[in-house]
Order: sequence, then structure tokens, then C-alpha cells
Amino acid sequence: MESSMKSLSLDRSLYFKSFELFIERSTEHQCMKKFLDENLPDVVTGIGKMGATCLNVLGVGSGSGKIDFEILGKIQSKHPGVSIHNEVVEPNPHQISKYKELVKEKGEDLNISFTWNQLRSEEYEKQNKERKESKKFDFIHMIQMLYFVESVPDTVKYFHSLLETNGKLLIIQPSGNGGWHSLWKKSGSRFPTKSGFLGVQKVLDEMRAKYRIYELPSDMDITECFIEGNEKGKLLLGFLTDVADFRKTAPVDLKAEVLHYLRHPPCSREENGKVIFNNDLHFIVVDN
Repeated sequence: MESSMKSLSLDRSLYFKSFELFIERSTEHQCMKKFLDENLPDVVTGIGKMGATCLNVLGVGSGSGKIDFEILGKIQSKHPGVSIHNEVVEPNPHQISKYKELVKEKGEDLNISFTWNQLRSEEYEKQNKERKESKKFDFIHMIQMLYFVESVPDTVKYFHSLLETNGKLLIIQPSGNGGWHSLWKKSGSRFPTKSGFLGVQKVLDEMRAKYRIYELPSDMDITECFIEGNEKGKLLLGFLTDVADFRKTAPVDLKAEVLHYLRHPPCSREENGKVIFNNDLHFIVVDN
């Protein structure tokens, strides 16, 4: 790690403040909703064994559950009358509390039961292996969480191994043609956190897994990142680099490199006086 840079992810309060601003400034959730509305129903149609009365779903890094509920709704609509058991793996207690509140608000009339695991994905894997548990799931989703794992290959391989017959694994991450991939490929080796989204397709190819990729457009207004002293720009820049107070702690040459690179293609485009970051997403559906 260079200079005094520290990972933003280590400060939960600051990270979630930055994350909430990212959601506000980007079309991330709109992009996800488009995929869930237009593509996911076809993906989940074939999951489950013939005559199954219950489907098992696993969310890894589920956060507050907002996207999970959209997914569960699509599964229910394609499998009417079938109950769902939804298992949640999420390390942040605040997020789990928000998820449980959402269940109380929206889940009463749904035929869905829940199991909560306040664990990191590696801890969940270790716990299962120690208990010699090998529960299988009909649908597993990992949404924007591979940045935080210790080993992307091990994580993808393990959760793929938990798929039931006809099961599907959904991985949502930045597009290989988007701004995140470009920025981290250019400067990521100097950031304190090592990217977890650059090699997923390589891992799947090495596994000889059958998968398909849907790429959908998304963007984010990062104009404030280039305004010295702007508090929201500071938060967004920290989120993009996973560095707490990047402007203050990054070496001068790295700061200049990142700010220059962020302002130009392939990371961003200028539009009506604003700098618009390419936040395109890959939706990777992996078959068992």
C-alpha cells in the first residue's frame, strides 16, 4: 500500500455513506431492475427439480435486501404455489437489520421463509465445511460483492458447487468494457484493495462452466469528483478507488493519473458540462 492510503471498505460508516451517494448518482438500480424485469424471468423458469414443492435460494452479500426481494418476486411469479426458502449471507449487521425490516413490511403474505447468516462469504464456507453441510440451492446470486472476497476463483468455485440440478448462479458486476474495469486495470495495482471483478470470466472458462453474459448500460454523474473540496465528490472518488479520502492520502502522481483517466474515455464522457462515468454492468448467468 502506498503512502497513507486506507481501504474505504474498512470504515463501514463511511463506506455506506459513499455507497448511498453512488446509488443516488448512478443508474445502477434502474439497470438491475431492467435485467430483473426483462431477462431474469426466463433465467429462473427452468430451475427446480420436477415436482418440487420448495425452491432454495441463496443471496451472497445481500445488503439491505432490496434487490433480493425483486429476485424472489420473479421466481415466485414463474413458480406459483411453490414455497421458497431464502438464505442470506451478509456480514454487516446494519444491513441485515434493514433486510429484516423489509421482510416485516413486505413478506407477510409471501410464501417465503428466511435464514440469516451474519458472515462473510469465506466464513460461511468455512462454517459449512466444519459442520459438513452441503446444502444445495436452486438459485444463487452474488451482486457486486466479489471486490470483498479473499479469492475470486475459490469463491466462485465454491458457490457454483452448491447449485442443485438445474440450478443457476447469477453474478452481477461491472462490465469488462466499462469504466470500473478500465480504471482498475490502469491504476488498481496501486490501490490498497485488489479488484475482484477483473478475472471472473477467466475463472469460469477454466472451470469449463456454461455461462452467458447480458450487458446493460448504466452511468453515473461524477462531475463533483473534479471539484476541489467538494464533500460529495470526495465520497464518490473514495468509492471509485476504494480509498478513504483519496485526494488527501494518495501519492501526487497517482492522484493526477486517476483524475485524468477518470475524465476521459473509456472511463467517462462529457455531456452537457457534466462528466458521466461508464457504469455498464455484466449479468453473468452460470448453469450447473
